[in-house]
This record gives sequence, structure tokens and C-alpha cells, in this order.
Amino acid sequence: MQKISQLISLLGGTGAVAKKVNVKPSAISNWKKLNKIPSNKHNAIFELSSKLNVNLDEFLIPKNLNNIKAKILLIICGGIASYKSLEIIRLIKQTEIDLDVVMTKSAQNFITPLLVTSLNEKKCYTDLFSIEDEAKMNHIMLARKPDIILVAPATGNIMAKLANGIADDLASTILLASYSKVILAPSMNPIMWDNLATQENYKKLLDRGIDFINPENGDMACGESGIGRLPEPRVIFEKLISSLIKKNNITDCLKNISVVITAGPTIENIDPVRHISNKSSGKQGFAIASELSKRGANVTLISGPVEIPLPDCLKIINVTSAQEMFEKTISQLPADVVICAAAVSDWRLVLEKTNIDINNKIKKSNKSLHFRTVENPDILAAVVKSKIKPKLVIGFSAETENIIKNAKSKLISKGVDLIIANDVSKGKVFGKDSNKVYLIDKNDCEEWDEQSKKSIAFKLSNKISKILSNRS
Repeated sequence: MQKISQLISLLGGTGAVAKKVNVKPSAISNWKKLNKIPSNKHNAIFELSSKLNVNLDEFLIPKNLNNIKAKILLIICGGIASYKSLEIIRLIKQTEIDLDVVMTKSAQNFITPLLVTSLNEKKCYTDLFSIEDEAKMNHIMLARKPDIILVAPATGNIMAKLANGIADDLASTILLASYSKVILAPSMNPIMWDNLATQENYKKLLDRGIDFINPENGDMACGESGIGRLPEPRVIFEKLISSLIKKNNITDCLKNISVVITAGPTIENIDPVRHISNKSSGKQGFAIASELSKRGANVTLISGPVEIPLPDCLKIINVTSAQEMFEKTISQLPADVVICAAAVSDWRLVLEKTNIDINNKIKKSNKSLHFRTVENPDILAAVVKSKIKPKLVIGFSAETENIIKNAKSKLISKGVDLIIANDVSKGKVFGKDSNKVYLIDKNDCEEWDEQSKKSIAFKLSNKISKILSNRS
């Protein structure tokens, strides 16, 4: 690891860095003297370095990697560069990282699962339809377990599958079913890489929050030359370690922070077979719960009825009605952070005619039914007004018109710290995997381009980390 004094110089010098990361120049001098940057300032340094295009790998990747505890899934796809994945495995095995490996059918034409098993000293997974493996639902376990999924080499085929939601083998199924950070290291013929279809898939995956270790320019095994070579294993390994370090540094200020998240719809029963509800899928709330849990937060997820896989978090509480969600949310206080992402029914219906037993199905013979609306409890307002108000309260604002104006009005009336606003008209959000949102506080409104809900969860988690760090 090179000296921190060199890094400070590259970033503009002691005074400039001190100003940009909001510390005194004397603190920067101490960093240089100790050759160490405090972990709570790594995120600020990462942001600064990215703006100035300074590579931090050689400065922040330690020589001794034994203190990095992580779970990695390596997916090896078919291609002449598959043999380089063996060196990636060897490098990872020199650390304390827990590694699992999946091979596609085409990858087995170049290297064997036995060779991978021997190197990794663990079973190499190859088949989605293995009776032995799927009795344990291993494709779900492999999707949920890792901190990072690295696909190296990543073929044009796997990029196309992931971009278009195809899950026809173990590798593509895992990628589609995972909340984990995904890094693709493509390798293919230069013409294939430049092909419009591949480039469209590349852009689509970037927009969804997938990271890439881009192919290099050089001579190919096929005899042609151009961009398409898989980077050397050491380069891929160092990028992987850099991602883990960045992830761990972001995690520091969220460790053991208590977070309550509401997600999904609520259901208000009219009788045993009828109800009123909404189209919320719970995907955004679940993605936030998963991301914050990975960063060390103690997350309690309170969810209405949904049909998506549950994230791995501290506690999951299932509810049906708005009243249940209100009671369970208040019961989980005190908490450091509360995020109300659920689409809660504002009203429930009550029959005006009291001689009808709503515990039984209402018959058609009751032709003229009259209901009145009863307002459900306001969960967000109750959390803000609580005597044990959280340090940070975040609400969601689903709008069909005047998105920003209505969201700002809600921010003020509810007294929350942040509002995530989106346009739910014309089926733009509910049930989809992507979202376009506005992040609004009392001073600012940030417009986030349409991206995957996982990517929004990642960026929101960064924002939460920064706010809590500034307040501590």
C-alpha cells in the first residue's frame, strides 16, 4: 500500500482535501503521518477520487487481506478466457474470503468442475436441475448468500440473459434472484463486444446498477485484435477487493443501527372474499431492507401481503391491514431510522347497514349497499410525533401529478427528514424492477434517473450513511 501522503498530493494537497472532506488541515497531516485514513472518511475520499479520476486501489488495498471477511460467488461462463478464472480463485483463496463457484455448461468445455473443486476445496455448482442440490433450494441459497457476485468471464450470452430477465440455467437464475451486488467482467470477440445488441445490453445493465470491469484492448485467441480481452486475474482481483473495502467502509456507520422499514400494500377487508388494496409489489422496500442489512444495520421489515422472496434481515413481521401495520410499526420504536415505503390504504370501508354480517360473504340479494369511509391511522405522522422519535424518518410519496410540489407539501406537513417521490401513473412503478425518483429534503430536490430498485436502495443507503455520519 503506497503512502497516504502521495494520495493526498494526487487529490490536490492538504488544504484542498481538508476543505472537500470537511476536516481541519491538521487532521490531514495526521493521516499522512500515520499513513492511514480513518474508516469514517473513506467514503468521502472515494467520492473525491472518482470526481478526479484517481485510482485508489494501490493506496487503500492493504497488503494483508486477512481482515476482509466476505462471501463471494464466482460465476464462470464459457469462453477461451475461462482458464483465467482459475487464477482468480487462487488469489481469492489466499484471503479469508468465503468463495463459492458456479460454472455454466459451456464453461465446462474449457475447464472442468473437478479442477475448480480441487482449487477451491469446495463443491463447484453446475446444474439447476440437480436433485441433490435443489432438494436444499441451493440456487436460492447461492443467490442470497454472497456480498458480491463476480461473473468472470462474462459472455455476451450471460449479459443478454441478465438484461432481458432470462433464467434458463443455474447462473442466470441466481443472477435474477439475487439482491447482491453484481460485477461483470466481459470477455468476447471485439465484433461481438461492439455489436449494437451487446452495447444496448451493457447500457441497460449499467442503468440497473450492475458494475463492470471492462474488457481490454489487445490480441485475441481467435487471431483478431480489439477490445474484448478479459483483464488479467490480478486486475480483476484488485477491483473485487476494492469493491469489498468500499462496501465495508460504507457499512461502518450503519453497524448495529436499528432500522424499521414498512413495505408492500395493506388490505382492508369488506367481507371474507372482498377487499380494497393497491398494486404495490413491495420490491422497493424489500431492496432497501436487503441493502441496509448487508451494511450491518439491524433491520425490522414490516410487510403487507406480497409475492416476492423475503430479504435476509434481522426480523420480518407480516401484516394485512393498515391498523396492523400501524400497531406493529409503533411497537418497534425506539429505532434509529424509520423508512415508510409501504403503500398504506388511507381508508377502510364500513357498511352503513348494520344488519349485514360482514363475517360472511355479502350476497347479491343486498342490491343497494352503502359504505362510509373511515380514515386509517397515519403511520408516518405518528412516528414523527412519537416521544421516542427516530434520528431519521423517511417517507415515500406516490403521486400521479405535480410530483415534486405534492411531495414537498407532504414533507412539510408530516415533518419528516426525507421524502422519496415517484410517479405511479400509467403503471410506471408498481410491480416493476426499475424506478425514477426524486429525493427531497427541506433544502434540496435531487432527481435520480430511472434505474433498478436495487440501485435506488444502494444510493439511498449511501445517503442514510452520510446523514447519520454527519449527525454523529
